[in-house]
Amino acid sequence: MDAKSQEKVINAGFTILRTDDYPTVRIKYKQKEVAEDWCTLERFPSKAARDRRLAKLLEQPFAIAD
Repeated sequence: MDAKSQEKVINAGFTILRTDDYPTVRIKYKQKEVAEDWCTLERFPSKAARDRRLAKLLEQPFAIAD
């Protein structure tokens, strides 16, 4: 998703979630309050733990994965 599309989705009230492996295993997010930058939501000891948490977060009605 490009930056302009992300901005439209955020303005509609969604939070965008993204996984990352470097420099640590983590979940990043973008939302209306901090739309310019990705912020770390949570760090994890393993990719499996991160993926389980992401699956739970995506059950929320206004959370989407990028």
